[in-house]
Amino acid sequence: MHCERCRTDVDAQYEHPRLRRLARYYLLIPIPFVPLFPIIGSDYVVMLPLMMAYMLGIGPVLTLVREKPICPVCGAHVVTATPT
Repeated sequence: MHCERCRTDVDAQYEHPRLRRLARYYLLIPIPFVPLFPIIGSDYVVMLPLMMAYMLGIGPVLTLVREKPICPVCGAHVVTATPT
């Protein structure tokens, strides 16, 4: 990949590579709880607020997944593909 600020070809990196890898599986967390959805739906005091907190957490997760690669030398965003 090419860094415009350094004007060299660099090996691009992400700020949080491990956390980015784990964030891709965030939407798979509720799958084991699918059989319990009737119980979750009937418990309005505990489970529904927890589900709302889970859904609010999707915003930071999506920012990690959509994060652009950066140059390890100068920290600028690296162009990943050139338009044709």
